Amino acid sequence: MGVIQFIDEFRELHTKARQGKLAELERPAYMAAREQFARALLNAQGLMLDGAEARRHYRVAHQLPVELQMAYGNVWTNTLDLSAGGFSVMLPHAVDVKERPSALLYLPDGTTLAGTVRVVSQFQRADKHRASFAFLDLTERESDLLEGFLIDFALERVGITPP
Repeated sequence: MGVIQFIDEFRELHTKARQGKLAELERPAYMAAREQFARALLNAQGLMLDGAEARRHYRVAHQLPVELQMAYGNVWTNTLDLSAGGFSVMLPHAVDVKERPSALLYLPDGTTLAGTVRVVSQFQRADKHRASFAFLDLTERESDLLEGFLIDFALERVGITPP
């Protein structure tokens, strides 16, 4: 199967899944294709590293509103990029690596994802701090909503449109 055919078939299955119309018999094929699509994006992004450096999720550069309840106060900002595992933002101050802020992430469809996050990396850039956070406790439903959004976003940017 060629790349275009794979993407077309995956897009069709994904659309059915998002609409709640995926037949139970189609679910295994959809989950396998979803995993293959994610691995292809990871590979394309050059993120297929080994060991402790390995990333488990592809990232997309997209701004979504996020509210973080930090020790020094609430911070409203936008994501720089995000994945099924977490997101990066610019903050006015460094974050204590022991801190576990609450986060509210607002998806374009109006859905809010709420959970606790932890800092996985940070560095100073000019007078701001770029911090990357990992989700600690999203529900299965929230994870599915986020992954659905990420797949939608990635499929839109693949550049192959259905006939």
